[in-house]
Amino acid sequence: MVKDVDQAASNWAALLGMEKPEPGYFPAADRVPNFTNGEPTDIGDVLAVVFDLPNVRIELVQPGSNPNAFTAKMARDGEGLQHISFIVPDRHAANQALQELGAPQPYHIGYWPDGTYAFVDSTEQLGVEINIKTDDSNAEKIQEIKRNPALHRDDLV
Repeated sequence: MVKDVDQAASNWAALLGMEKPEPGYFPAADRVPNFTNGEPTDIGDVLAVVFDLPNVRIELVQPGSNPNAFTAKMARDGEGLQHISFIVPDRHAANQALQELGAPQPYHIGYWPDGTYAFVDSTEQLGVEINIKTDDSNAEKIQEIKRNPALHRDDLV
């Protein structure tokens, strides 16, 4: 989480000895439905740069002004590590494992066409938030959620 994604990306590129990727905005809510604390949010003004390395991906995120999980995290904690992501085959099983450690239910969930993500504030249990990701096709689910946004609640447990 950074205040100036372009400057941070330039520094990372210099440190890693690679070319700086171009920043891009996340898709708006009509393409990527997402919910924070049960309410629809829009991440379309979030600017990001992604460094794809052989064994890790670094995502630098600059929140915009729309109320969502990113702006709330920046307001609460400032710049720094937002979360660690794990791509898992079964996000419900991963969520259950976090629940067994005492972590709360996910507070933010989003649906990209090619995957789902859910933020869990596991700071008390693990020292950092966890982002549970799956590489599932959401084309049909996105259309269902557009018709009935409350359907996302079934994915939070």
